[in-house]
Amino acid sequence: MRRVVVGVILILTSLQILVTGVPAMASGFPNANTYGLTTGPTFQTYADPVHKYVSYTFTLVNGSSRDADIRHIGQNGPGMQLLVSVGSGMASKLVPPTGPGRIQTVLAHKSLRLTVWFRISNCATVPKGSWPLKMDVGWSTKKLLRVGLEMTSAGSLQWQKFLADSVCP
Repeated sequence: MRRVVVGVILILTSLQILVTGVPAMASGFPNANTYGLTTGPTFQTYADPVHKYVSYTFTLVNGSSRDADIRHIGQNGPGMQLLVSVGSGMASKLVPPTGPGRIQTVLAHKSLRLTVWFRISNCATVPKGSWPLKMDVGWSTKKLLRVGLEMTSAGSLQWQKFLADSVCP
């Protein structure tokens, strides 16, 4: 009888993990929210329709009791090229991008404003659905974990589609 009860508990636990874990892994990466990282309620955008450059500035909130080291944030995607460096004219308009090799720390229970820059290369192929922003995060260790951050959307549009629509005809 004891084995049956333990077996039922294991099955129920496995089902619960399966049910709650699938959305967090839908993008192929763990969800940043699992680790206490979320976006704040506001965001800011910038668009250069001539060059099709766009930026998305947001607040990253660390609800964890440990400091989080962010080494890289953003990724190329369909119709979107992540820009690691931007011209001085664009950089003066908003905060510089957070790119590879640049570590920024979000203190425990604090927040930090981050900006990602993209060049929209093909308006028609920018993802319309959920497209979590990837970032490499470490917590007091040298090992980094790649997680997907669900971004604030603008109305019914996802964040990336909102950006693309600002420079696409």
